[in-house]
Amino acid sequence: MSRVPASLDPQQPRVQQREFVMDALVPGDLPRLRAESLEGHPLHVAARFEIRRGALGELRLSGTIEGELWHECQRCLQPMAWHFRLTPDAVLVPLEGSIEGLDAGDDFVELDAEGLLRPRDWVEEEVLLAWPLVPRHEDCNTGRTDEFAEGEGRENPFAVLAGLKDDLAGRGDDS
Repeated sequence: MSRVPASLDPQQPRVQQREFVMDALVPGDLPRLRAESLEGHPLHVAARFEIRRGALGELRLSGTIEGELWHECQRCLQPMAWHFRLTPDAVLVPLEGSIEGLDAGDDFVELDAEGLLRPRDWVEEEVLLAWPLVPRHEDCNTGRTDEFAEGEGRENPFAVLAGLKDDLAGRGDDS
């Protein structure tokens, strides 16, 4: 296991087949996650990954990203923790490189202009991609009751239209 530098050249043999560990990333390492998560709450992210050659000679990046972020429940608007464990497995491709030949289900990670991988940026991107679209507590109850009780409310507008249609059809037969 090795500590992770700011950038890695995946073509270097010394980088391949080695496990890298990012134990506790600080909020300063992940500015986009810090901006998306609730202020004043902890931000915990850790990652383990390796770069290896795939069966077809392609460079693959795989590992585990886990942690806890806080955001606002979209139902009750209270803070909530989001615990996550991601297991990405992606093909490394050069910037604006061809992704032809990849399986349709393969994920890919573009290297930067110098052909380097920026591990912190990659981790941050993976977490942002997994971020829930509408975060909410599983058992969230806002304390509100339904607006209408059963049996109350207006008539179905389509039933009203059907009735009007029947009335018009009936008038046409009488004349």
